[in-house]
Parts: sequence; C-alpha cells; structure tokens
Amino acid sequence: MVPQPRPADHQLTAPGRPNAGGHMSLRVRRPGSRTLLVEVTGEVDLGTARRLDAVLQDLVHGGIDAVVIDLAGVTFFSVAGLNSLLRAQLLADSAGARLTVESGRSRAVRRLFTLLPTDFDTVANVRPVS
Repeated sequence: MVPQPRPADHQLTAPGRPNAGGHMSLRVRRPGSRTLLVEVTGEVDLGTARRLDAVLQDLVHGGIDAVVIDLAGVTFFSVAGLNSLLRAQLLADSAGARLTVESGRSRAVRRLFTLLPTDFDTVANVRPVS
C-alpha cells in the first residue's frame, strides 16, 4: 500500500489555484514499451508535488519495468518533492519496477539531497551529476 499525501497538505493550497506554490510542467514519455520517463521542470513544492503524485499514481502499474524521473529542469525542490519521490519508490516497488531519479544539473535537487541526511540515494538509485 502506497501512503497518500497527508490531508493537511491539501488544505494548504489555496482553493481554485492548484499550483499556488509555483509552476511545474510534466512531460511523460515511453522510450520503451515497459519504461516510463517523467520529465519534471519548474518548481516542485507543496502546491505542485501533489500533481506529480497524481501522474505517477495513474501511470505506474504492473507491466512497467523501469520508471525514470528526470529532475534536470527543476529550479526549486522542496521536502514535498522529496516525499513525492519516496512515494514514487513505493509505487515502483509495488509494480515490480526499478525507479531511477536523475537530478541532472539541477542545483535545487542536489542541494536538498545534500542538506537532508536521508538514505534516499540508497532507496531510489539517485544518479550523481558528473
């Protein structure tokens, strides 16, 4: 069972403004029949992370071998985004898929992964920027 965002998170977003915290764009591609690539650009914060969760909930299911979340175009990345990635890992696990997170050259993503003493890199195969 995949944990859902806390009900309090939903109440913090202003009514009628689903992306009240910032602007985020998602592009979903299937480079292979059993691979899902989600390219995220913009801001991943409390207001936008729910949308990322919803997209992954809809798309990650049995029959997928790999889920790649490309965060190279992310300009702001909050703890809400990190929680979305952890939920994505649980979704991928339940679907029998491998999750890979690509931070690319996103300073915002790398900063959060550096600042928070988590074991996320052991959970989701975060690839370092070379």
